[in-house]
Amino acid sequence: MDAPAKRAYVMGLLVACPYKSNPTTCALYDIRSKPLKERMAWVRQLTDKQIQDIIEIHEECFVRREYETELV
Repeated sequence: MDAPAKRAYVMGLLVACPYKSNPTTCALYDIRSKPLKERMAWVRQLTDKQIQDIIEIHEECFVRREYETELV
């Protein structure tokens, strides 16, 4: 995934968690409560490294939640 695609991916994560929740443990928890325009401005100022870090945190969380769902 190239840098613009990664940034767009994070923008999508700012709109909503794929699990239709907003867990307090999420790195994006606080920012999701802000107006959409503010969230988009926030993501535009992030470095490529910060974007990558957010994606990695999201992927780890996603895998963990999938695993937990399978155990139920």
